[in-house]
Amino acid sequence: MRNKLVVSVFSVALSVVAILMSSQAVALDHNNGKVPSENTSSIAIKMPFPSKTIIGQDFSYPNGVPLIEAFTIEIPPGKQTPLHKHSIPMYAYITAGELEVDYGSKGKRTIKAGTAFVEAINWCHFGRAVGNEPAKILAVYLGQREPNQIQPETCTSAD
Repeated sequence: MRNKLVVSVFSVALSVVAILMSSQAVALDHNNGKVPSENTSSIAIKMPFPSKTIIGQDFSYPNGVPLIEAFTIEIPPGKQTPLHKHSIPMYAYITAGELEVDYGSKGKRTIKAGTAFVEAINWCHFGRAVGNEPAKILAVYLGQREPNQIQPETCTSAD
C-alpha cells in the first residue's frame, strides 16, 4: 500500500512538472533568447482568461510561506462533488471526460478535456461528471503553509 501511495504521489508530481514546464513554449537564454533543445517538445496549455477565475473574479496569491499541492481528482459518470468553495487560487486542467460546474447565481459551465482554468475563489459550487466517462482533473492549489489553505470548505447553500 505504501509503495502504491509513493508511486501515486510521484506520478502526480511528474504530471505537475510536465504541465508547468509545457506553459513555456521556448526556453530563454542570455544571448539570443532561445535555448536549442534536443528531442523535446512543448505545447502551451491555453486558458481563455489566465488573470481571472472561471467566473471572472480577480485574484492574487496568498501571503506567507508558499504551499503548492497537486491532486488528481476523478469523478465517476453521473456523480458530483459536495457543495464547496476554495479560499485560494486553484489551477485546474481537465485531463479526461467532461465536467459541468454549477456556480449557482453565476450559472453552469461545461468544461471539456484539454481545458485549463482558475477555479472560483470563495464561491460555493459543485462539479458533476457528464457523459459516459469519468471527469478527471489535475488540480494545483496555490496556498500558504500556515494556515494550510488547501482543503476546500463545505458550503451549506449555493451562492
